[in-house]
Parts: sequence; structure tokens; C-alpha cells
Amino acid sequence: MVVLGVVIGLLVLVFLVAIHELGHAIVAKRNGVKVEEYGIGFPPRAKKWQPKQSFLGKNVVFSLNWLPLGGFVKLKGEHDSARGKGAYGAAGYWVKTKILLAGVLVNWLAAVVLFAVLAVFGLPKILPNQVMLPFDNTSVKTPVKIVRLTEGSPAAQVG
Repeated sequence: MVVLGVVIGLLVLVFLVAIHELGHAIVAKRNGVKVEEYGIGFPPRAKKWQPKQSFLGKNVVFSLNWLPLGGFVKLKGEHDSARGKGAYGAAGYWVKTKILLAGVLVNWLAAVVLFAVLAVFGLPKILPNQVMLPFDNTSVKTPVKIVRLTEGSPAAQVG
């Protein structure tokens, strides 16, 4: 059961990282910065493919890497001194800011969608084996009957 939990946790982490990096890549492409590679996991590379045309642009390398604890988007000219058309370094301040914030925004949107789905379809009971205790009832069905009193107690003194 623990192994299943670890596997599910890793799959969720990979999914969140994938959409996070996809947010960076999509905003970069929409703002004229060339995406060179979109990778899930950290190298060494396990598999790569490079379609001639994709939703991220022409000749983008898609890679699946061996260490599934992260991901990356490689943009053309990632260092600030890079110049030229499609380079991240040549992009303006607001374009760079949008690219950087896109990953956080996508994760935030994923959380909103997840909570909306959970609100619509509900959650499993956290404590399914709850027991109804007698003192949980608000009304008493039988009257209380006093059988005896302890000598010297305040109740015995009152009568």
C-alpha cells in the first residue's frame, strides 16, 4: 500500500511539473520567444522526439528523462546577453515576467479546477466507521430513576 502511495504521489508530481512547464512554454511561444526543448524529468535523456511542427513551434525537442522529479523548458538565448529574434535575453521586461509567472498561474488554475471537481463530486468519508454513542442523542427516551443515595452526600442532605 505504501508503494502504491509513492507511485501515485510521483505521478501527481510529474503531472503538476508537466503542466507548470507547459505554462512557461506556451506563454514564451505566444510572446515570440523560441522554445527549443520541453522536458519532463531531469537528464540523462531516456527518450526524445522532434516533430517538424507542434503546438510549441517548429522543431521543438520533446524529451522524457530518467529522473522524474522535475522538468524544464529550454528557451532560445536564456542568458540575458543573448540577442536576436526569438531570444529570451532580447525579450522585454514584461515578456520575461509573463513567462516566469506563467508556471505559477497554471499550477494555481490546476488547484482551482481540482477543488471545483471535488466540490461537485464530493470527497470520501474521512472516518467511515463512526459509532453513535448514547450520549449523542439530544432527547432521553426513559426518565431518570434514582435508586439510592450515598450517606453524607449533598444529595442525601437535601433529601
